[in-house]
Amino acid sequence: PKDSNSFGKTIKGNSLTVIPELPFATLSQFGSSFLNNFVGSITDAPLLKSVTLVDTPGVLSGEKQRLNRSYDFAKTTKWFADRSDLILLLFDADKLDISDELKEVVSTIRMHNNDKIRCILNKADGVSREQLVRVYGSLMWSMGKLFPNPEVVRVYTGSFWDEPLVHDDFEEMFQSDESLLLRELTSLPDCAAERKVNAMVQRIRLVKVYICLLDHLRRKSRGAIRKERTQRRLISNLEEVFEEVQIKYNLPKGDMPNIEEFSSRLEEIENFSTFPKVSRQLLSEIDELIIQTIPAIMEGSVGVTNEKL
Repeated sequence: PKDSNSFGKTIKGNSLTVIPELPFATLSQFGSSFLNNFVGSITDAPLLKSVTLVDTPGVLSGEKQRLNRSYDFAKTTKWFADRSDLILLLFDADKLDISDELKEVVSTIRMHNNDKIRCILNKADGVSREQLVRVYGSLMWSMGKLFPNPEVVRVYTGSFWDEPLVHDDFEEMFQSDESLLLRELTSLPDCAAERKVNAMVQRIRLVKVYICLLDHLRRKSRGAIRKERTQRRLISNLEEVFEEVQIKYNLPKGDMPNIEEFSSRLEEIENFSTFPKVSRQLLSEIDELIIQTIPAIMEGSVGVTNEKL
């Protein structure tokens, strides 16, 4: 008889957070309301030895948006998005709906995750040629509004199941997109090391930005007679603060944090003068880490040098 484990089993959310070999411990911060709705499924499948699939609940639309979830859906989604290698946004061609909740979720997760997001336009065979062209154009327009960067989000179009196509006008394109999507998915385990290095460098750059920002705010509030008023003024003029810090430390604009999120975090701080003083030596060590140490470690490891070609 087959091992019962080969059929798989489910584990409840609270249990998932206390299993040492699983990376879900910090999900406990979202409370029982979320954990009671969080379920893990484990099965003996070869693919799952190197890939973990996360399926989020459908995004609410219409009247359902008025019904509050019992947990912060956008923030919990961001927790998973920040730790994912690839993020797939699924849309049905026959009922394309960009709801307010979806806009909130995308706005929350896209910071530092833009390059991982793809769109899938499913059930595309269920509409006519003319309808599909309109739906595709509408999706691209909507994504352009959600993603302020000029790069267009990659969209995979098709009918992702085994049933015959209803309309086969774009059959060749459907097959091509399906192949490209599967290729991207199957390549994820092979590119894990590079993605981890990319995430690490991204975090290091962000740490440098925060160090510079906090030191600048400390200096501006130091010695102020009315610290509370000074801090409020700094928070209300964060765009100016960001610009000053970028110029002073030669920081790229793209490395700066989300100004609204940063502002909300500063509101919780009572005294900016407690921020740590910046060390020029520390900044130099961070730069050396990015410019010399990590490149030396990665040299020849990703198959782009002559030795590996």
